[in-house]
Amino acid sequence: MMKNSILIMLLSILGSLSCQVKPMEINYGEDGCHFCKMTIVDKQHAAQIVTTKGKNFKYDAIECMLNHLRDWDQAQPAFYLVNDYESPGKMVDAQQSYYLISKQLPSPMGEYLTAFEKMGDRNNIQSAIGGQSLNWVELKDEFEVSE
Repeated sequence: MMKNSILIMLLSILGSLSCQVKPMEINYGEDGCHFCKMTIVDKQHAAQIVTTKGKNFKYDAIECMLNHLRDWDQAQPAFYLVNDYESPGKMVDAQQSYYLISKQLPSPMGEYLTAFEKMGDRNNIQSAIGGQSLNWVELKDEFEVSE
């Protein structure tokens, strides 16, 4: 009887750990993009979605995440994350980030889309190279995402 109780308790703990709703680390050079299947190597343009059920989707570019959202058939996203261009490898809240589309700043899938955690960083780059600035809502409109 004691063995059964311990086994049930261990299975409960394992079950709760496997369904945690949190971002996963991207293993650059190893993980593949959920949308285009390319290996994720660029620490300045990767993105990630975590659903309310804890399922994690990694992308090699922000545009892959947005293109996947067009046909989204998964649980509601809990997190949208993007790399901050100024801090390679750092994932930040996509909904609070600032975006730049500029032909002078290539991204992995050719949309020239880059995210910045700080508006000032985005504005400084935009002043130097030009381009179109967007927020999350404008970006979703640009990519015709209507979740």
